[in-house]
Amino acid sequence: MTLLLIWAESKIRSIRELETLQSETYMLAAATVIIFLGLAFIVAQSIAYEGGKNPQDAVKRRWWFAGLGLIAFVTFFMYNYLYVKNTIINAALQAKFTDTNLLATLMVTTVYFLLGFVLSKVLKNSKFGTIFPSNRN
Repeated sequence: MTLLLIWAESKIRSIRELETLQSETYMLAAATVIIFLGLAFIVAQSIAYEGGKNPQDAVKRRWWFAGLGLIAFVTFFMYNYLYVKNTIINAALQAKFTDTNLLATLMVTTVYFLLGFVLSKVLKNSKFGTIFPSNRN
């Protein structure tokens, strides 16, 4: 099983195959975070600065960032729950994978927002930096 089970149609029957699937799930979680952070960065860069007394561009970037985080959470969880879990034959192995799915989904959400916060602070002079603004007095 050298290929990720993302596109494979093989069935999981043993604990060894489940452990491989769990490792692949965590790798997919990392890839999901990278992809959605990249999308958030692209969206933030595409929203133009607004001038005037009450600019709303930073609010739009925040909403898009949060929305993409929610989409990452839902799509990752549902993909694993509806598709990957059904490739597991044994009910006991499915229960173990459910724990993996919950943990990996929690990791996707947490790492997405933490990395987004860190990137916002590192890139504070860019459009992405307005997602989590600093208080400047």
